[in-house]
Amino acid sequence: MLSNSLIELDRAHLIHPVSSYRSHEATGVRVLKSGKGATLTDAAGRQLLDGFAGLWCVNAGYGQDSIVEAALRQLRELPYATGYFGLGSDPAIRLAARLAELAPGHLNHVYFTLGGSDAVDSTIRFIRYYYHAKGTPQRDQFISVGSGYHGSSTAGAGLTALPAFHAGFGVPYNWQHKIPSHYAYRNPAGPNPQAIIAASVAALRAKIAELGAERVAAFYAEPIQGSGGVLVPPRPG
Repeated sequence: MLSNSLIELDRAHLIHPVSSYRSHEATGVRVLKSGKGATLTDAAGRQLLDGFAGLWCVNAGYGQDSIVEAALRQLRELPYATGYFGLGSDPAIRLAARLAELAPGHLNHVYFTLGGSDAVDSTIRFIRYYYHAKGTPQRDQFISVGSGYHGSSTAGAGLTALPAFHAGFGVPYNWQHKIPSHYAYRNPAGPNPQAIIAASVAALRAKIAELGAERVAAFYAEPIQGSGGVLVPPRPG
């Protein structure tokens, strides 16, 4: 069973993202104790079906022995290895090569981060550095899609197009712009998939023209809009 002292420690010290603080203060924390497959068990012995895999990242499920054993081997051999200063490690190099093999086209370099928000922030820095190096620093405007999610860090939250991530934080910034979502339900372009695609393309072109093509640095879009509601874009005919 869960002790009241642990609940009070949580109230006093632990911040819970994407939570109602008033509700959390009233009900207290629900402490997770274990997981197996897609099932989580809390401290009171109640089970939950983890339908969205942690934060979309426990896709293999909890308690996979092969993953536990691989992690244990690595922790014993080399628990940490930076990529800074020209250093590397066998697992990171091999994983980068495998990802490059699976990636389409000329996407053949990999930069590892701690999570999605870090990854998005890193892309912004890479893109800006690229244009500065090419002598076109004015290309500093970024476009994303309505209902899209690109992280909860400061820069990523600005690219995100969900109002809950903006209120009270001073984002999006004036270099972050949006076009309407391609969500098919009640789309102003109507129910026809090709019309929705055409409207999305037209909206992107119009936004680029508004900003000036010589100023646009990048366009961000998800293959499937996850946090926006698992919105699957229409397929081209």
